Amino acid sequence: MNSIKRLFFTLLAFFVISSGLYAQDDPVIIDSVKFKKVSSNEIMRTSQGNFWVRIEIMLVAKENPDMKANNTKWIRNIEVGLSMVYKDEKASDKKSLENMVVMKSKARLFAIEVGKKTPVVFYIPGEAYSIYRIKQEPFAWHVELTVGGQKIALSRQNLKTMISRTILKSGDPRKAFDSYTKLIEAAAATNEGVLMSLPECPYNVKYYEYGSGTGSSPIPTYLPVQ
Repeated sequence: MNSIKRLFFTLLAFFVISSGLYAQDDPVIIDSVKFKKVSSNEIMRTSQGNFWVRIEIMLVAKENPDMKANNTKWIRNIEVGLSMVYKDEKASDKKSLENMVVMKSKARLFAIEVGKKTPVVFYIPGEAYSIYRIKQEPFAWHVELTVGGQKIALSRQNLKTMISRTILKSGDPRKAFDSYTKLIEAAAATNEGVLMSLPECPYNVKYYEYGSGTGSSPIPTYLPVQ
C-alpha cells in the first residue's frame, strides 16, 4: 500500500512541478469512465461484429470559468479527447510496441449545465476485437479535457479519473506516462475512425443511445470537431 502511495505522489509531483500548477478546482471534472459491451439483441439490426463496446465518460460541470458569459449556468465549448492502448493478446511478445493497438477520438460539446452530470459516449465495433485480437477494456487510457479553449491539466483532484490505473500503478509512473504519450503521438493512422464519438456512429447505434434510454442523464448536443 505504501509503495502505491509513493507512486501516486511521485507522478503527481511531476505534473505539478512541470506545469507550475497548484491544487485548484477544475470547472469540469470526470465522475467516471465505464466500458460496457452492448450485445446484438440490444441494438436494432446490429452490425457484422455482433456487438459494440460503449465507453461512457461522465462529466460533472462544477463552475463556469467565464464570468462574462451570457448565462453562467451553461459552460460552453467542451472537448473530450480519449486515447486508448490495447495489447494484441495473441502476439508472442505482448509488450512490444509493434503489438500495441492505439485508438483515439475526440468529441466536442456545445454546452453542459452546471451542477449536472453529462455523459460523453464513444463506441467501438465488435469486429475490431477479433481483427486486432484485443480484450474489451484497454491496457491503458487517458482522457484529455478542454474547456473554453483551455486544457485542463493533470492535478491532485483529477489524476485518478483522467489516467488509467495501469499507468498510475506502474513501477515508474512518470516514465510510463511519457512512453504512453509518445506511443499515442507516433501512432499511425491505421486505426483512425475505429473509435467513434456518438455522432460518428451508424444509425442503429444512435437509435440505441437516443431511443432506448441507456441512462437518466440528458444527452448533450455534439458539435463537429474542428
